[in-house]
Amino acid sequence: MPEILIDRLAFGGSGFGRLDGKACFVPFTTPGDRVRISIEKDKKSYCVGIADEILSSSPQRILPQCPFFGSCGGCNWQQVEYAEQCKQKDNILAETLWRGARIDREYIKPILNSPKLYEYRQRIQLKAHYSNGRTALGFNRRSSHNVVDIGNRCAIASESLNAAIPSVREIIASFSDPAKIPQVDLSSSSDGSVSALFHYAGNSPEQLATHLRKESYSSARLHSISMQSGRKNNYRHIAGLQYLNYSVPSANGKSLDLYYSPDGFSQVNFAQNIALIEILTKICKSVPHNSILDLYCGNGNFSLPLACIAEEVTGYEYFDKSIQLAKYNASINTLSNAKYFALDSEVAVNQIATQKKCFDLVIIDPPRIGADIVSKKLHKTGASNLIYISCDPLTLSRDILHIKESGFEVALVQPVDMFPQTYHIESLVLLKAL
Repeated sequence: MPEILIDRLAFGGSGFGRLDGKACFVPFTTPGDRVRISIEKDKKSYCVGIADEILSSSPQRILPQCPFFGSCGGCNWQQVEYAEQCKQKDNILAETLWRGARIDREYIKPILNSPKLYEYRQRIQLKAHYSNGRTALGFNRRSSHNVVDIGNRCAIASESLNAAIPSVREIIASFSDPAKIPQVDLSSSSDGSVSALFHYAGNSPEQLATHLRKESYSSARLHSISMQSGRKNNYRHIAGLQYLNYSVPSANGKSLDLYYSPDGFSQVNFAQNIALIEILTKICKSVPHNSILDLYCGNGNFSLPLACIAEEVTGYEYFDKSIQLAKYNASINTLSNAKYFALDSEVAVNQIATQKKCFDLVIIDPPRIGADIVSKKLHKTGASNLIYISCDPLTLSRDILHIKESGFEVALVQPVDMFPQTYHIESLVLLKAL
């Protein structure tokens, strides 16, 4: 069997080395490892190997904290010392932005480390699979739809979420048709309140609704129970809290309470979300900010903290429930200058261009797929400064290139480690009009 020296980590999580000159990706390895591998996939330009034996270990290799690491697909890098994880993320981001958008490394600041390396996630999606009288509850195996049962603890989930897992197991086990529950989403408030959203794949949603309503009386660890059958608009609140909340600092130093829905988006790492907002606030204060446009605004997570120092904030988001919560969050925090609208961001930018409305600052925080079309039109907002927040370097580099081609230059890139033990990278990019 061939041997390979792992040079670095790649986006996607695998270790990278060369085998007879061909790029070779080996999961669960560490830079500096020399490993004996078997070839799992052999393509013309690359191959994928499985580490059968570690011949010599890297100085950066450590023992994983989770007993399911290596089989569960939730984490990629628990075997890598944290400083090395951050170094590799810096390198991945720099290389991706140079290749895709020709952004020089001098503009990229060192990654902002996470204060918590484990138990940081405030939101997880547990996969469920019922077979032979037993339900496996956990995460999909790497490159598979088979569920790895994690018992009652995920190493990167918050303490409050882990405490709720036994209740979720009991609810599934006592349901008459547990095979029809393929997933349960757990989310938490900053005070530790936990919501469980049960996905239903059967033809009798009322059956599950009745069961959840009954079980809600005895599930002390679950403060909110809801269900979703089929499409997202089939969400139904069953019992307990309707919304979850967390606190963030505003630009004028006050604390804001923000609410989000169990079926909506929220940042998974509360501490690093605050760090992002603090970076955003610092930038905002250094540039014109009387009028701020927030695209893909969600519940107002990024723009409401800035509304305290802006004359007007306008936000757009296609998911109506998030907009209703953004409006509610503005109201309870007495920010009457923040207005939010349920409208697709591309449509919103086209309307802004037609109306010839201009903004000082644009914030864009698209989903993982990025904003391919919207990024080509941001210059039509009249903004002199753009802030792009991303969780995917590949789509970020593509979109930044579009923005550069429309008359902007990159002034700053600040990566933030929102997801320790994984290859995922959050980053904030400031662009200025030429």
